[in-house]
Amino acid sequence: MVNKTGDIMKCSVERLIEALIAVELAQERKAAEVKAAQARKAGYVVTVSRGFGSLGKRIAQALADRLEVRCCDRSILEGVAEQAHVDIKLVERLDENLEHVNTRPWKQYFQGKTFHKERYLHYLVKVVMNISKKGGVIVGRGAHLILGPTRAFRVRIIGSVDACARRVAEREQLDIEAARELVMTVNRQRADYLEKLYGEGINDCSDYDLVLNTDRFDEEQAVALILHSMQQAGYDIPAKLLQAV
Repeated sequence: MVNKTGDIMKCSVERLIEALIAVELAQERKAAEVKAAQARKAGYVVTVSRGFGSLGKRIAQALADRLEVRCCDRSILEGVAEQAHVDIKLVERLDENLEHVNTRPWKQYFQGKTFHKERYLHYLVKVVMNISKKGGVIVGRGAHLILGPTRAFRVRIIGSVDACARRVAEREQLDIEAARELVMTVNRQRADYLEKLYGEGINDCSDYDLVLNTDRFDEEQAVALILHSMQQAGYDIPAKLLQAV
């Protein structure tokens, strides 16, 4: 005599077990995907060196948004100030302008303390290295020299003086000649910053993995070129990120 009730119960239990296993496997796959995504994001470390008026900051932010990582600019200064136990305003004044670091006004600002460039560099390296462990797009401060080719994808964004001056003139409501002078002044300060702090020139192309001239590319095109270049360099860039650009 066939026990139909028992067979039905057995089938029901088997289906329940299969359903539970399926749910468990789905949860494990989801957890693995989340973990892989987190690991991937932590692996996205991009440094962006930029000429004034070249759209570098906007491109850096757009790239960070696409990769879903932080865009670190002012937060670097905040980190240096916190590490050095000094006011953020003092670090902002020092940022990218080291020529007055050991003068009397600087000593007065720091209430009798000296803030030598070696001390500034010490904390700057610590902050940049900490950012690189979690992933992010790091703007300026010679981060490409701190991290090198093994810890970051290094991008330089440039533009001709004329093209950059037109953007700056529109943004700052300046006449074109004043904008040209401002572009050249800021670029000279940034070059001096790298020279004084690292002993390196800002325009040495061998220090970068990719150099983009935004005379020819807009913000969206620049992000696309960076992502494709990162993929070619071995970074795991999901197809949806490349297609979304």
